[in-house]
Amino acid sequence: MIFVNQAKVVISDELRSDLKNATTELVQKTSTERTAYFKLKREATWGSPSLLAALKTVVGNKCWYSEIDLGGADPNVDHFRPKGRVVEIDNEMSKTGQESDGYWWLAFEPLNFRLSSQHANQRRVDKQTDGGKADFFPVLGERAKVGTPYMQIFENVLPLDPCSASDVSLMWFDPDGKPCYSPKKKQPNQNDELRIKATIWLYHLDKHDTATPRAKAVDEVKRKLRQADNYYQLWQSTNPCLRSKASFDREIEEIARLIADAAEFAGAKRCAVRTAMADYDWIETCQALLI
Repeated sequence: MIFVNQAKVVISDELRSDLKNATTELVQKTSTERTAYFKLKREATWGSPSLLAALKTVVGNKCWYSEIDLGGADPNVDHFRPKGRVVEIDNEMSKTGQESDGYWWLAFEPLNFRLSSQHANQRRVDKQTDGGKADFFPVLGERAKVGTPYMQIFENVLPLDPCSASDVSLMWFDPDGKPCYSPKKKQPNQNDELRIKATIWLYHLDKHDTATPRAKAVDEVKRKLRQADNYYQLWQSTNPCLRSKASFDREIEEIARLIADAAEFAGAKRCAVRTAMADYDWIETCQALLI
């Protein structure tokens, strides 16, 4: 997971007007009329091709939660705060039997949209897997009151938000590419650890279809780092080789490409680079490109 700056999402004036008008009409609907209204307005609002295109321009065509490349798959425009019902769960990620109406008034709010893969957004439960956001959105404490503007909602949300820089800083990936609590936090925080647990489960970050290619992506970066170090040592030897310097530069450029914002699993690969700083002192020198 990397930080996604929503300020870079450029929505056309026409679509923004459609979203605003839809909200104005929505608040006049009864609770029984909302579902039908969502279906009526979907294609012209969060299902609009222009909105999807706008979301893809920020960090490329990948899921904001899992960072898996969407390729030719059918991407989901997820409502970070669910527009429909919310199924309540406890700290063990088990259903409590309670439900709430969700954040229906934010159905057409641009700040509530996230580009997501089906693996992260839709529930999948079978013998091999259990995860997906679906109708789950756990918070500790009270939920926002109906009608509260998005920017005035201050909840203790458990799932990490890729559009929150402080949330993203909590996520880390171990040398095998597995998501975990950030080792940068000197004193473990029980609330933060619970948030990591909820995030992995809700966004299905441990699903085989996501974890396997992520592990391979991390291995590729580690291999590139070893190659770069080999060239660096040859360049810095008692008989420096300028050809090795050129090769080192090319490896650095390739690593920078692999961990760029639009790259698949950039967050996990960046963790591999940061971890490697203990072994390769030249990474700090190149940190403008690699960190």
